[in-house]
Amino acid sequence: MANKQDIGDDEIRIIGANKPNNHPHKPWWFWTILSLTIIAIVVLLVVLLSKHENNNSPNPADTSHTGNTTTDMENSVSDNIAWLDNTDDTQRPRLSITDTTIDSLNLQIITPLNTIPELYIGKPDSKDTSILLATLAADIRRDNGKIVGAFVYAGEPLSWGLSKRGYCAIIDECLTLGTAENSPLFEQATGQDGYFFRQYSAVDKGIAVTNNPENAAPRRALCVIGKKYCIVATANRVLMNDFSQALVKLGASDAIYLVGGRAHGWWRDGDGHVNNFPESNPSRGNKKYINYIIFRKN
Repeated sequence: MANKQDIGDDEIRIIGANKPNNHPHKPWWFWTILSLTIIAIVVLLVVLLSKHENNNSPNPADTSHTGNTTTDMENSVSDNIAWLDNTDDTQRPRLSITDTTIDSLNLQIITPLNTIPELYIGKPDSKDTSILLATLAADIRRDNGKIVGAFVYAGEPLSWGLSKRGYCAIIDECLTLGTAENSPLFEQATGQDGYFFRQYSAVDKGIAVTNNPENAAPRRALCVIGKKYCIVATANRVLMNDFSQALVKLGASDAIYLVGGRAHGWWRDGDGHVNNFPESNPSRGNKKYINYIIFRKN
């Protein structure tokens, strides 16, 4: 008996049939568009991730926190700032004092040479012969007796805030000053046991800065003239804005105010005698956070 599965010599049997193709072959342009679309999506994701990382990175100009700065940031700050040390190998540690008159204002220019600048909390001893100059630096609040504006003392932040745009930084015995709402020098001073304080700006890059106080009083300013820093004080009462104009005519490229009026301050002459600034009142230096900028013999 023949097997039903066997095919005879004269028999034609259809074993299978071609099934319809439900996935027809895609043309070349379809794959090209698909590839370009994928590439565009990848590029977009890379750009978005990059922006996200940049937004989350710390802002070096942000002084709202007190963490240590990185070495790279410290180096970049130092490279871009004009640090001054008033070194003169031909001179002993001393004060160079010059008197001049500008617009009827009698000005005294005191330039420390071969000295070490620093901030000092409390009242410095005028009998300490290593101190050649001491004058009040940052203002003190009347309501709570604390320091006005950002302040760093030997690497320790004691005050924060931006009530005044002028600043002075002292790091590694070098000094710089300027005008800025935010300064990375606050953090650099914190990370390198330095000093930092804020005051009213008097001159910013050779331009006199306008300030609101209109009372006339003896004025003092920390200035950069040429490539040296100095203290300029008036012997007579003057408006802040008039004093700023006089500093520009004197040749100051940058300057910030120091506490003036009857604020305590003194300097030591070549004979070792202590001389008070005009109208200086020693009794006004007894508050807890009273602070001075001082210049010691190097």
